[in-house]
Amino acid sequence: MATAKALNRRHFIKAGGGAFALASAHTLFGAAVPSKKLRLCVVGCARTANRGNGFVVDPKGWRGRGFQVMSRFAELPNCVVTVLCDVDATALDDAAAELKAKTGVAPAKVKDFREAVRRDDVDAVLVATPDHSHCYIGAEAMKAGKALYLEKPIGISAGEAEILAAVQRKTGAVFQLGTQRRSSYATQQAVAYIRSGKIGQPHWAKAWCLSDRPAIRGVKPAPIPAWMGADGWDLWQCCAPRRAYRSQIVHYNWRFFRGYGTGDLPNNGLHFVDIARWALGAEWPERVYAGGGHLFCEGEDWEWDDTHMLTVQFPGKKYLTWEGCSHTGAMPFMGKWTGCLVYCDDGVAFFGPLGESAIYDRTGKKVIREWAAADSGDQEGDKRLSDPIRACDIWHVQRFTDCALAGDLDTAQPIDASLKSNLLTELGNVSLQVGEAVHIDPATGKLKDPNGPAAKLWMPQYEPGWELKA
Repeated sequence: MATAKALNRRHFIKAGGGAFALASAHTLFGAAVPSKKLRLCVVGCARTANRGNGFVVDPKGWRGRGFQVMSRFAELPNCVVTVLCDVDATALDDAAAELKAKTGVAPAKVKDFREAVRRDDVDAVLVATPDHSHCYIGAEAMKAGKALYLEKPIGISAGEAEILAAVQRKTGAVFQLGTQRRSSYATQQAVAYIRSGKIGQPHWAKAWCLSDRPAIRGVKPAPIPAWMGADGWDLWQCCAPRRAYRSQIVHYNWRFFRGYGTGDLPNNGLHFVDIARWALGAEWPERVYAGGGHLFCEGEDWEWDDTHMLTVQFPGKKYLTWEGCSHTGAMPFMGKWTGCLVYCDDGVAFFGPLGESAIYDRTGKKVIREWAAADSGDQEGDKRLSDPIRACDIWHVQRFTDCALAGDLDTAQPIDASLKSNLLTELGNVSLQVGEAVHIDPATGKLKDPNGPAAKLWMPQYEPGWELKA
């Protein structure tokens, strides 16, 4: 285990599409703190109600990743949350009150994201809105000269993710995707062990996610709620084609409806699809195929499939598979509700749901090396890191904050690496819709057939006047 002194050095692990650097310990473990603080705007700050690997309705009816990540940023000594933005007035008031109680800082409250990201008291923007607005709001933030922390997925299609990447390259903005397990010290060490060649070359990565989500029934037209206001539904829809308001979609359930969310493959699946691709050392794929469908909870209103089997082929005979089911929660049979196994010539690497990792022999019985979920490389530890999920979040937001303050583009998950992993999940959804494999030029990451059925789903439809542009 590394010492705190050793952790002050930046640990680089060459990954598919970029390099990863562990956040330096000078801010993480309470040594010298920079005098300047990153001023953060949070777009999408509603509360999350978590039940293990599933979700329950919060007593106040609010849920969202933004509130959780905002709280982690607020813990950092070199960050201050100055602006909160949400179309839900009640959620906005609640988040602002809790933030002031914890930090003593009263953030400004803004309804329109276009105003929020352009404010002079903002250096960086956290976007934790529904998937369909990720790229649009993220692009607006970077065009306004702000660093961008974007919750995954990048967007709702491969094409708009490319546009966001073009905006990042044009503006030079610091960018990081919210795949927080990349910042786990244990994950980094396991990837480094594979890179060392001690267990041979990696050939196949198997990832999975089994959740127990409730069915959604009774979605129907409904009045726009008072807490959203007259213009709130228009702002919530952002660049999506305009539709009438329906019940049970806002807040959390939007992710299972097309045009707003992407289903569980780019949602939960992206976390370990990303780790799997990283560990394999793979870049762009050759072939992406997905099977599955809407197999459980007959009569429910989900529009995205609840079951997926994804297969990705990379050059050099490397393969990645992902299995996902949203309605089983059959953890006793898999051991872990989500994770990844990477099979190499002479051993197997395991990556767990909390950021833990281990290296096994070929039989999977003998442990060669292992790292605990909250292992930071610091022998003395830190009480903030006793909760491994919280620890991953803290490491991830700390890395982004340090990079944003320094103008360093080498974040935990920069845009180029993000594009490669994001593409696999987006094309999995495309394959499910067109009913055939999607073939990619591994030199460019572009469709081999620009006129085939997959090409029609490369870009989403936008509301006139809201088109996403680089």
